[in-house]
Amino acid sequence: MAQYAVRESPPLRGEIPISTSKNAVLPIMCGALLTGDDVRIERPPDLTDVKTLCSLMTACGCSVKQEAHALILNAKTLKEPQDEEDVRKMRASVLVLGPLLARLGRAETSLPGGCNIGARPIDLHLEGLARMGAKELDAGAGKLVLAAPGGLHGTDFTLRFPSVGATETLLLAAACARGTTVLRGAAREPEIADLQDFLCAMGAEVRGAGGSVITVSPKRKLHGCVHRVIPDRIVAATYL
Repeated sequence: MAQYAVRESPPLRGEIPISTSKNAVLPIMCGALLTGDDVRIERPPDLTDVKTLCSLMTACGCSVKQEAHALILNAKTLKEPQDEEDVRKMRASVLVLGPLLARLGRAETSLPGGCNIGARPIDLHLEGLARMGAKELDAGAGKLVLAAPGGLHGTDFTLRFPSVGATETLLLAAACARGTTVLRGAAREPEIADLQDFLCAMGAEVRGAGGSVITVSPKRKLHGCVHRVIPDRIVAATYL
């Protein structure tokens, strides 16, 4: 077992840059699938999860360009992902379901993998999407197929508990749905507020993030934008 010796030192001084938030950038990257225009994400963190999601988005037909301090995404030719391995690597892959349903009317993917802390099922994601008009089709073990041939519609949905992932999934799905969506019992994390800011920069009408009730007004077509993700509060707290 590794051991660390901590000795008394003079007072620490200086400044250190804080990387952008992984938990904010992943749903924002998936939000880029809602438009066929360029989406520029400033200062994405250099993390394996970001690289894995880039690979998954490429499998969805999204072009991914890496610049020195930005990630440029373009999902003009959106399609369902065929690479099951990338889906199984990370739980955040479930966040592509809303954009795929919103733009294609269908989403076929493998069940997401990733973090094994607790059971963490995706039932809330599926319940909310079902209330918006998505139907789950029989796809066999390990597969998930949802269809909304008539498009997604707004709904008034109360989450049984404030799931961050389900809140993000339903926000992404509602951004291009017909009619107003009201999410009650929503997660209140700052990453949710950052996703709202990103969607609004794309032309969506979202309000209430940071509180327990979020309202998404109908907006059928979104456009590209430039967005700088919030700093990572966990990294900042660690340094503090």
